[in-house]
Amino acid sequence: TTDDGAPWTGVLVDREVELKDDDSMESVIERAIAQDGYEFVVSPYGYISKINGLEEYAYNGSGGWMATLNDWFTSDSTASYTVANGGIQAGDEIVMMYTCAWGADVGSLYGDYTTSLNRLNVFGNFVADDTNIKLNDFDPACKEYTVEINRNETVLNISAEAYNKNYQVRTYLNDYQPAVEGADFRGGKNVPVRDGDDIYIGVGNPAWPTMNSWGGIADETVYTIHIKYVPIIGDLNRNGRLDIIDVTIFQRHLAEFELLDSDALSIADVNGDNSIDVLDVTCIQKILAEYDI
Repeated sequence: TTDDGAPWTGVLVDREVELKDDDSMESVIERAIAQDGYEFVVSPYGYISKINGLEEYAYNGSGGWMATLNDWFTSDSTASYTVANGGIQAGDEIVMMYTCAWGADVGSLYGDYTTSLNRLNVFGNFVADDTNIKLNDFDPACKEYTVEINRNETVLNISAEAYNKNYQVRTYLNDYQPAVEGADFRGGKNVPVRDGDDIYIGVGNPAWPTMNSWGGIADETVYTIHIKYVPIIGDLNRNGRLDIIDVTIFQRHLAEFELLDSDALSIADVNGDNSIDVLDVTCIQKILAEYDI
């Protein structure tokens, strides 16, 4: 902080940058910083040594800039990860942060071989009020979780943070293939799921690069998320919310134009009176009109 003598404090840049065919992590970082006219210096040894007046060793002998790619501290220089070699892709997130303790204060732990998660959240607009589901009471020692979805199929984003960010986190759907490069959902984004699917989240597999490889091979940790479809009562078209289409489907059933199938019948008793009738349609209409029922 500025109280410690730093030239500035806080977040300097937070923006999206257009990715070009000849880009590298380094060029993306430089372009993002240069848009506001901030200083950017690469040392003769090929690493970023100074940003906007804050340079290596400014605080003490163990200070300097470090970079994560999708929340992983890269094992090579930022110039080594390019579009051409698949090192960076559209949708990736790069974070530059300043450490005062050889990385330990920002999650890069060289002497620690723990391959567990520190945080695990699941995001997706698949519930009635378009909120996100977070795994409650996440315990790094617990390796299995269940996430309920309210529509037949949806897309999830998995936000998983490693306890030690020197180890990669990779996300797979149904088949855990850590040795197959590109088989994972990069950054845990845009994972299409349906009832019965399993999401596997691996941390620190020996086949993946890490800055901790000099200290020996760590045992990987794998977490599993089971996907379970739990329909909303009255959601007859199974789109994850109550709407006017559900009312229309219900009315067509009551008029015997198009009868509900067994799955729809199982969630059609909206008012819970063990009867499927016009009162259930009225309940849905009141919900849509935001009446109390």
